[in-house]
Amino acid sequence: MIVLGCSWAPWDWGDCIATYLRSQLDGVIGSLFDFLFEALKAVVIKAVESVMKAVGTLWIDIDTPQFGNNSAVSFVQDSTLFILIFVATLSVIIGGIRMALAQRGEAVRDIVKSLITMVVVSTGAVAFAAALIEIADAFSEWIVDEAVGGSDFSTRIGTIMVNPLKQDLELMLVITMGILMVITSIIQLALMVIRYGMLILLVGVLPLTAAATNTEAGMMWFKRAVAWLAGFILYKPIAAIIYAAAILLIGTPAGAPDKTLAVITGVAMMMLAVVALPAILRFVSPKTGS
Repeated sequence: MIVLGCSWAPWDWGDCIATYLRSQLDGVIGSLFDFLFEALKAVVIKAVESVMKAVGTLWIDIDTPQFGNNSAVSFVQDSTLFILIFVATLSVIIGGIRMALAQRGEAVRDIVKSLITMVVVSTGAVAFAAALIEIADAFSEWIVDEAVGGSDFSTRIGTIMVNPLKQDLELMLVITMGILMVITSIIQLALMVIRYGMLILLVGVLPLTAAATNTEAGMMWFKRAVAWLAGFILYKPIAAIIYAAAILLIGTPAGAPDKTLAVITGVAMMMLAVVALPAILRFVSPKTGS
């Protein structure tokens, strides 16, 4: 009986050679692909690490806008002072017309209340807003620093958020998570720059919005400006809370049974911090989305 395949029989030596060469070729090709995948994974991780160290939490270090003399806020208020006087005068005239038509004193009360509101906002809003923003910024820095837990902030943030990518994760997951982390960090930085500018504008025009609160449109304008100001003040500490939780999730010790899920959840929370701003604005002022 002739044995088919590889055997010690002379007529099967060709099959043995073919089988041996095929197994060796498969091993070489498999090793080559493993090498390429590992090299690509290392390049992605290195790029993510560099970006995360540079801009990962750079938005935390964006300082409070300067609200003192010769600041952008002071410039906006000085430049719109004549508009404020015009709007306040117009609102008083409108209140006087309403009082004459209704023959009642509620209009006088509304005018006085509006003028008092305008004076209080003009004299105290800047200092009060500056104090709230400074408290919010200090809290944001503190909670993220607590989550990072190290003095060398940039190195620690890169290590905590990048080391998990080096372990227990497949190549495609590493690439996906790395790209999402980088894009999210850059968008977060851009949003904090926008927040900085919006705080300057809102505090600058707040006295102007308070000049006509004796009218329905003026009161709605004022309430919306206050709501937006509160939303932009709250955005940084809320984003910092979300980021702190994300950092702790991504930094779960290697070998944990739910390591992959923790990394995915942490990156998802980083993305959640990006979309938190419109949610906050809608929460503090439901009509901002209309």
